[in-house]
Amino acid sequence: MASAAVESFVTKQLDLLELERGAEVEERRSWQENVSLKELQSRGVCLLKLQVSSQRTGLYGRLLVTFEPRRCASAPVLPSNSFTSGDIVGLYDEGSQLATGVLTRITQKLVTVAFDECHDLQLSLDRERSYRLLKLANDITYKRLKNPADLLQHLPGRLPEGSRPVRAVPEGARHHPRPSRHREDHHCGR
Repeated sequence: MASAAVESFVTKQLDLLELERGAEVEERRSWQENVSLKELQSRGVCLLKLQVSSQRTGLYGRLLVTFEPRRCASAPVLPSNSFTSGDIVGLYDEGSQLATGVLTRITQKLVTVAFDECHDLQLSLDRERSYRLLKLANDITYKRLKNPADLLQHLPGRLPEGSRPVRAVPEGARHHPRPSRHREDHHCGR
């Protein structure tokens, strides 16, 4: 297979991936600048008026912080939202972003976020203050797609054995699964 075809295909995919990533980041940034917090909450991408209910250390020294709706709120249940485990979220107080974390657990009444960047965060989170969580653009999927593409782009010459489906895509051929046993028997009888 021509190395130039693979290189061209991978370069195009990396460019498209960068465009998609940029659009997602810009959309989230635009939300923060142009849409009210109440509207973001109604869209399911922001949780407002949360308070810290517990803090503990999790695996690999990560700080696990559990948030719940403010106790003074009429309903101690989180509003309808689109948050799921694995989402990247930003933690905010009244003014600025305090940290970025990964949502590890969410129920109707609480949400737990793992923070691994700053341990002094544990000292600065006050149980009486109000916080909000905002869903951010997810870097994990982007990195999982970009890393193999970068690897393919830098492979000299031929692709490694076992990459037949990858080879088929740049050549314009279609990857077909193995023919059924019935077809094999039919062709053998001719």
